[in-house]
This record gives sequence, structure tokens and C-alpha cells, in this order.
Amino acid sequence: MNLADGIALARAVAVLPVIVLVATGSDTLALVVFAAAALSDAIDGPVARARDEVTARGEWLDPLADKVLIAGTLAALAARGLVPLWALVIVLGRELAAIAVRSRSPHPLPATADGKAKTVLQAVAVAMTLLAADAGSAPVAATAAIVLAAALGLTIVSGLRLILRAAQTAAHAR
Repeated sequence: MNLADGIALARAVAVLPVIVLVATGSDTLALVVFAAAALSDAIDGPVARARDEVTARGEWLDPLADKVLIAGTLAALAARGLVPLWALVIVLGRELAAIAVRSRSPHPLPATADGKAKTVLQAVAVAMTLLAADAGSAPVAATAAIVLAAALGLTIVSGLRLILRAAQTAAHAR
């Protein structure tokens, strides 16, 4: 395993302490661990390219680590009643659909700008929700809810666009 893959794997594994910290109400520590893990997403790709260590494993591990971190943290927040369960269902539904669509596609379907923006917006929404829980601030909680709504909108749109791209790719493959 190369360094970039190790960074992505560490991001996925970081969800475990985040879940425990959210469950125990240690929101400040949960925010710190979550933020560090989320920010590592900006590091693994450049590290792989700089070291000429881009691998097929890294190409699937990186987005999977993002999905695990976001969905796991959202699940913990939903269990505490800090985000609605339906928000988690939307995120999980989109990610499971994306995995299914990509696995059936005759050609690779790399991440697009809207998918990357979706991941960033989801991470910001989760971080703001943790901040609101820690601060007990109604204005921060309201802002976090707005960012989460925007993230969910982009989650749906990017998922639909991915399905359309897959259909177009399949049609061209015939």
C-alpha cells in the first residue's frame, strides 16, 4: 500500500472515533477528527500524482473513504437527532446508486465537478452540524440546516446526472 492509499484508508477508518465521539456528546473532538479526516481528501490525490503512485486501488479507495466518512458521521448525527434520518437516506441512496451504476458501466465514470462539490458541501454541512451541537447556537444550527439542504439538493442532482451519463455511455457502447 502506498502513502496516498494509506491516507485514504485512514480517512475511512477515522469514522470510527468520530461515531464514538458523536455518540458520547464529545462534539468538539468529533469536529476536530472529522475535519482532519475530511481535509485529508485534498492531500491523497496530489501525493499519489507527485510520487507517481496513482493506482486502481486508490481510484476506488479515495471516493469510498469519502462516502464512509460522510455517511458514518451522518448516521451518528441522525442517531442523536441532530440531522433528520431522511437526510441520511438520501445520501446513502445516492451513494449506493452511484456504486451500482459505476459497477455496471461499460466505461469508467470518473467523478465530475458536481460530484466533487457534493462531497465538499456534505463535509461542510456535517462540520457545521458538529459545530452547532458543540456551541449550542441556534444561528449556527440554522446555517448548518441550510447548508445541509443545499448539500442534499446537490446530492440528488449529481446522482441523477451520474445516472444520465451512465445511460449515455451505455448507449454509445452499443
